Amino acid sequence: MGNKDVITKSYMRNPEIFADFFNGYIYNGETKIDWKTLEEIDTASLSVIPFASGRKSKGIEKYRDIIKRTIIMRDSSCYYAILGIENQTDIHYAMPVRNMLYDALSYAEQVDGVKKQKRIKGGFSDDDFLSGFSLEDKLTPVITVTVYWGTKNWNAPTSIKQMFNAVDPQMEPFINDYFINLFSIIDLVNVPDFKTELRQLFLLLNTRNDDVKMQELVNTDNSFEHISRKTAELMRDFASIKLPRKSKEGDYNMCKAIMEIERKSKEQGLEQGKELEREKSIKELMKNLNFTEEQARAALGLSSLAEQE
Repeated sequence: MGNKDVITKSYMRNPEIFADFFNGYIYNGETKIDWKTLEEIDTASLSVIPFASGRKSKGIEKYRDIIKRTIIMRDSSCYYAILGIENQTDIHYAMPVRNMLYDALSYAEQVDGVKKQKRIKGGFSDDDFLSGFSLEDKLTPVITVTVYWGTKNWNAPTSIKQMFNAVDPQMEPFINDYFINLFSIIDLVNVPDFKTELRQLFLLLNTRNDDVKMQELVNTDNSFEHISRKTAELMRDFASIKLPRKSKEGDYNMCKAIMEIERKSKEQGLEQGKELEREKSIKELMKNLNFTEEQARAALGLSSLAEQE
């Protein structure tokens, strides 16, 4: 696992960040998920697939990035959900299959859990003998969101059907589809109403391919003057920003960091302009006075080609 994978996983696992992400993604910023209600679940999903009589069952084990169980209070009702995040620093062209398997394994684990409880309590009734699961038993819904951190626009399939080649039109309505919940930072048109530093982080990473937009962003939002270490490190690693010195308060002024990028860009632009002017002067001397390149460079007081090497 690369360093970027490790730091995104660690950052998004934080209960307050995790809850804020789903509140912004699902509930438009309303605090419906309380981070204190989150319960960490083992990221290893293990299930056994039974085969026909006489053949051995096959075990499948997959590891998720982050998965938590929560309770959502809405009006006078109480809802349970299992929420998962899969971080991607690169585009994954089989993400629908991968996430479908994760979700299916989560549901299979729930069915297995019901079976185990019934065995402990004294066995199965006639209705649930075959599956270990009865009409009265219920599953908890699973929501998995893929968070894509890369700089390229996401161009991979977002559903199973998008991965098919040609499909018989008459057969197509009978083929079940599966869609991924994709949160591609670089493709965001509007950043959700996050309450934590997710807002500043995603706003900045959304503009990282355009230095001018990034400069405009920090110039119009003074919240970038006080960014925590963990968020600042993600900005550094994913936007190639050199961190400024830590302030007395222990946070980072990312406005200064972006200003440094602007200053270096201007210096590089000036240097490139000077180099173009030098090349133009050399060519004019070679054309008008029939100088060699070495003679032209010497006349302009520039280093020789041999010295440059």
